[in-house]
Amino acid sequence: MKTRLFARRRIAWILPSLVLVTFLVNRALEQAAAEDAHGTSVEGHILRRVLSSEDNVTEPATTTSSLRCIPSSINDFPGDFLTQEQRRRGGVIIHFIILFYLCGVLGYICDDYFVPSLETIADFLKVPSDVAGATFMAVGTSAPELFSSVIGSFITEGDIGVGTIVGSAVFNVLGVTGVIGLAVWKNDVHVDWFPVTRDCTMYTVTVVALIGVISNNVVQWYEALVLILLFIIYVIILFFNARIEYASILQADKVKQKWFSSAGSDQKENQANETTPLLRSAQHPAPSTEVRSYDTISAAGSTYASRNGSLPVSDVATHSDDAEEDSLWSCPSGNFLKRFCWVVFWPARFLLRFTVPDCRREDLEQWSGVTFIMSVAWIGGLSYLAVWMVTIIGYTLGIPDSVSGITILAAGTSIPELISSVIVARTGLGNMAICNLLGSNIFDILFCLGVPWLIKTLVSPTNSLTINSSALTYTTVALLSTVVLMFLTFILARWKLNYKVGFTCIVLYVMFIIIACLYELNVFGEYSLPPCA
Repeated sequence: MKTRLFARRRIAWILPSLVLVTFLVNRALEQAAAEDAHGTSVEGHILRRVLSSEDNVTEPATTTSSLRCIPSSINDFPGDFLTQEQRRRGGVIIHFIILFYLCGVLGYICDDYFVPSLETIADFLKVPSDVAGATFMAVGTSAPELFSSVIGSFITEGDIGVGTIVGSAVFNVLGVTGVIGLAVWKNDVHVDWFPVTRDCTMYTVTVVALIGVISNNVVQWYEALVLILLFIIYVIILFFNARIEYASILQADKVKQKWFSSAGSDQKENQANETTPLLRSAQHPAPSTEVRSYDTISAAGSTYASRNGSLPVSDVATHSDDAEEDSLWSCPSGNFLKRFCWVVFWPARFLLRFTVPDCRREDLEQWSGVTFIMSVAWIGGLSYLAVWMVTIIGYTLGIPDSVSGITILAAGTSIPELISSVIVARTGLGNMAICNLLGSNIFDILFCLGVPWLIKTLVSPTNSLTINSSALTYTTVALLSTVVLMFLTFILARWKLNYKVGFTCIVLYVMFIIIACLYELNVFGEYSLPPCA
């Protein structure tokens, strides 16, 4: 219980800390770019991350060449209860407090409801952990992106945030992977090569498809339909995952045996001893999906528990014990901070207890489907509020949307992925954690962009959608490079997730953020327009 509370506290301050770091970095970069950006003409440059149907473009932005500034994303949210002047005089602290609270509540939802429901459903359906992470978990944690797209399209009639989804994808691949590595620290979490290779390959295909769709800055209805069809194909691949994995392992084993025979008998014997159990199992008949899935989820947690002295989250008895220990009416014993957190978060836990069934209890296990749906609804709503708070904070601190879109806003929409992935990784389910991140990115691009694009193109008189994006090539290379870097990192780490992988991914992510901010602040040229006053 203490470990879980400590993990929640660490998760709760990650996003607010990123807001402050982004503010300081932005101020430093703005000073460096001030002389280059001053007095330069922005006419004729392409507006980044503006997405609008041709019949819905407001004046004076009737053409790309007439665009002079980037509208603030704060206009896509409801009005704030404080004025800009009040926030600048210290009122923004209230928004920081709300953001901390939302992150903490999201931690409780993911830890006590979302992840247990996911594991119960996966055990019931006999789904392997990597498939569960790439489907149920990915869809659930992508609720903020999907809800934001729907709200932006049909309620606020604002732009669909391509840039935010791109930034969220980069944060998922490098940022969240880095946090997971630091969370497990020296407890090596094994990650199988096949599911990661499968999702990295599909993610590469997804990015290439996105390039083809928006390469001419116009999205046609059939192009949006292609994205949706690709997502359906991905789901079909996951459905036949056991057969595909078995065939892939056999082929990999043949290649390895061929390499052994050419390398000599001594080297063959030494290398054969290092062959992973997964490859060695390919020499035997493929087990059924039911046996594989149970072993993947339950045995993985048990193995990790025996190594590190912790209990797997997937253990039903553990869930029941946690549910009893985490009582709603009895204040826990411990230090002042623990009691203070219990009191502060009690109202939220009270609402959750009476709106979401606790499937950790044996008598409520059959309600795990309802728990999953309700927790996803809570995650989507609270994440939208968190992104709203982050947007207000960024606007108050003077952080341009072009910078906040790839930093704090991207991290804001990735809160569910961050929390849930850390939780499952700490129980030894590395496949589920990594496949959740990659699966979320695939879902964000193919579904969260494909569905709104298809609907808007069908209702548009021209059956098309205009996209204006500066640095499109840079963004695309960034997406592809991040997944390649993560894949190479796992290869060098011998498919183990630990603090070394975490530090490497964090360093790579910081380097990406610095370079991206320099591009967005026009240090290397005129790539972005200034924000509107």
